[in-house]
Amino acid sequence: MIHNKKQLPDIQKKAGKALGAFLVVMALLTVLSRAAANIITPRVTCTAPQKTALKYKVTATGTVKEKQQQAVNTVPGIRVKKVLVSEGDHVSEQDVLFEVDMEDLEEKILLKNRELEKLKLSLKDSREKSRLEQQNKNTEQSRAEEDYSRTKESLDAKVQQAYEALAEAQNRLEEFDSQSSGEQENLPDSVEEALIQASDEKHQLLEQAEADADQKKALLEQAKTEQKPQEILAALEKDAEEAENAVQSARDACTSADEALETWQASQEALENQSAGEQRQVLADACTQAENAYEDALRLREEGLAAAQRKMEDTRKPTVPDSTPKTTEMEMKTLQTELDKYTALQKAGGQILSPAEGIVRKVHVEAGSATGEGSSVTLADLSSGYRYTASIPKEQAEIITDGDAVTLKSADGKKTAEGLTIQSITENKENPDLTDITADIEKGEFDADESAVLYAEKNSAVYPCVVPLESLRMEDNQYFVLTVQETENILGNELTAVRINVEVPEKNNTMAALKADGLDADSQIILSSQKTVKAGDRIRPEEE
Repeated sequence: MIHNKKQLPDIQKKAGKALGAFLVVMALLTVLSRAAANIITPRVTCTAPQKTALKYKVTATGTVKEKQQQAVNTVPGIRVKKVLVSEGDHVSEQDVLFEVDMEDLEEKILLKNRELEKLKLSLKDSREKSRLEQQNKNTEQSRAEEDYSRTKESLDAKVQQAYEALAEAQNRLEEFDSQSSGEQENLPDSVEEALIQASDEKHQLLEQAEADADQKKALLEQAKTEQKPQEILAALEKDAEEAENAVQSARDACTSADEALETWQASQEALENQSAGEQRQVLADACTQAENAYEDALRLREEGLAAAQRKMEDTRKPTVPDSTPKTTEMEMKTLQTELDKYTALQKAGGQILSPAEGIVRKVHVEAGSATGEGSSVTLADLSSGYRYTASIPKEQAEIITDGDAVTLKSADGKKTAEGLTIQSITENKENPDLTDITADIEKGEFDADESAVLYAEKNSAVYPCVVPLESLRMEDNQYFVLTVQETENILGNELTAVRINVEVPEKNNTMAALKADGLDADSQIILSSQKTVKAGDRIRPEEE
């Protein structure tokens, strides 16, 4: 309670001053607080997403080489006289690369001609041998067919004679049984006549066989005297041997016929001194013998014809094929081809010329040594154009494809070739982490063995949200970005960092395409900061 009314204005005045001082202090503290917050809060730079495509650039340093190489060959085995080029030399078409020794070449040609002449003689002998063998085979076939015919006629005649003798013996036995013994004695002895006739025929065949054998022996002796080829002598010796066998067979036939006649005559004499019963028994025995002889004749006919048939079939068998003439002809063609090459080299004076303008890559011959089977000189064929080759890391090779446009520039920047296309992209054989790329170049744009730099650019599809690569963050294998958002607290509105998870469908070495809800063209994505910034931290964007 205030007892003195005069003191009241003084108290109010003091209270007003105190309140004013308090407000001043509070304002000052607020200013200081904001100043301190501004000092502590990280300053960040931001970027806005762009709707654009990702750009890829490939740069590679390589070398211009020839598009193809050409092997210069010559005939092997010729001594080299001079080598006129070295590796790296630039040669024009028809320039002399090296020369061979003409004396050695002419000696080789002489030897090749001798070899060819030997093959010609060998081919002639082979053909003559084949002709003689075919002739002998035809002769054997003809003789086998003639022998079969003669054997058939002879054996058929024997069977017929045996059949007639059997019929005669059976008739005599039947007549003996039906007629008296007196009438029997007056019957004509046709069996004896048939046996006499058969004996005479066999002796005639023996005389013919002996004459034929003497003739063939004479032909053989004449051929030996005239020194005929061994093939002819062998054929005549075989004929003489067959003729001698025929003589022996005729002798055996004569002996058999004579013995049959003698046996019959002896039986007839025995009949004259025998009784009727004994005579009948003799006739029955003769009938049995004639029947056996007939059966033997049939068997011999079957066996003889089978043997003659087999001999005739043997002569018709195909002979073993002889490939000697064909092989010799092939060898002659090969040798003639080689000889033509030797002769062409001789006409060229032993000089080996460059087939085109190029650069000598390798020389495989040296003076004094002989030419080999392979290439003598390997030539970079400059007439076919040039090819640029470079090796790049595999991840860069995945950016480009066959047919992409590229630009080449020389190392000094003075030469440029634009509008070239990539011809091939293949794995490097020595290093699997590298990839080889090639591009063809027209003649005149660059020189062989010249270094050049390749430039290639390629754009991806257009993405609606593309940001610099440094704005992309990762945590636990999850990509995310920090965006700037305004929030309200006791100190007023302030800016904070907010995390937004994103997907990255594609990125290059500077930019990344993002896919996420909540990002649009107005989004402010933190690109960099003065201090480390995490989600929820207050931030202060740098003023532009």
